[in-house]
Amino acid sequence: MPAKHSRHIALTGPLAEWVDSQVSEGEYTSVSDLIRTAIRLLREQEQKRRAGAVAIPSATADNRV
Repeated sequence: MPAKHSRHIALTGPLAEWVDSQVSEGEYTSVSDLIRTAIRLLREQEQKRRAGAVAIPSATADNRV
């Protein structure tokens, strides 16, 4: 699927390493594939939260990567 809108993102070292390992292990075909999947999941989670089905904890210094 060709990109319609290109974006630049900055990741912490641990996140970049994890993303790279997921792609190299074949879990995703590319970094873009992984990011699109993550965004789709976040959107679904947000829709459920708005419907009152799921509470999403806010990010804190303790659980950020």
